This record gives sequence, C-alpha cells and structure tokens, in this order.
Amino acid sequence: MSKVYRGKTEDADAAMLGAPFWQVGQKLIGVVLWPFKTEVGDCYTLRLGKPVKVGDREQQVVSVGNLTGFRMALQAAGVDHLLPGDKVVIECIGKQETGKGSDRINFSIEVTRDERDADF
Repeated sequence: MSKVYRGKTEDADAAMLGAPFWQVGQKLIGVVLWPFKTEVGDCYTLRLGKPVKVGDREQQVVSVGNLTGFRMALQAAGVDHLLPGDKVVIECIGKQETGKGSDRINFSIEVTRDERDADF
C-alpha cells in the first residue's frame, strides 16, 4: 500500500522574525512545528499560543532562529537544535553592541522536550 504526501510552499510559509522585530521584553511561547535550513543557519517554524504583530498583521505561525544570540542561547541551554514538538519560551532580554554596525540580540530560552525525544 502506498501513501501519497502533498504540500505547497504556501503551507509552510511563515513570517521570519528578524532583528528589527525583537525588542527587550518581547516574549514568544509556542511549539516547534518544523526546522529548516538557511544559508546562515538553522531556523524553526513555531505555532504560538498567542499571535504577535509582525508588520501590520497578526501572526500565529512564525519562524525564528537565524540570529547569533538565538543560537548562543540554545547552546547555553545545552540544546544543539530544536525538534518538532519542543515547547519553547523565547524572550529578548537585551541588545549588545558588536562593533560591526548592528547590535546582537540577547535571548533567554527555555525548551521543554518529551523524554522520548531527548536523545535525538
């Protein structure tokens, strides 16, 4: 018996939350839907418990992760990468000048993962 899988780009589309979105105190609480790779690193699409305003639209599904401070916070938490189903709390806790023309966004991250997924 065969199983057929179908999808469209639009089904996976989500607003990317880049550096301009993040302000100190901005907090996201959600569940990881899937990871994806970009030329600058791993990113993650999340379904949020409460929508956030991105531009002029409310978004409940967003993508995060290609920022240096985000990767550093994951490493500090002892997590190399996020997995589908991970529950996350991500908060912007500050900005730090880098001397390279743009500030680094500093994050606090909490990841809750089912034990059955812990070894992946």
